[in-house]
Amino acid sequence: MKVTVEPQPREFIRRQPPATRRQLRETLHAIERGKIFPELLDDELEEFYKLRLENCRLILKHESGTKAPLFKVVFAERRSAVYELFRQIVGLE
Repeated sequence: MKVTVEPQPREFIRRQPPATRRQLRETLHAIERGKIFPELLDDELEEFYKLRLENCRLILKHESGTKAPLFKVVFAERRSAVYELFRQIVGLE
């Protein structure tokens, strides 16, 4: 499994305190190793997956890669605002 990170979530991770940043990166590596699998979202976001880590949420999209399955981290934000902001970005609100 391969995980790629888009610019917005990369910047979000970079802005986090060192301990949180380390945990986020370790979680993404755990997906690559097959130890963690993101949870599928429902309703109008059913094509996306989520990862929860403390008060951070990562939104991922599953794609077929040329060599292996791929998860692309497409959005990241604090728990309190992540889904409303993401719905606005993908045009669902």
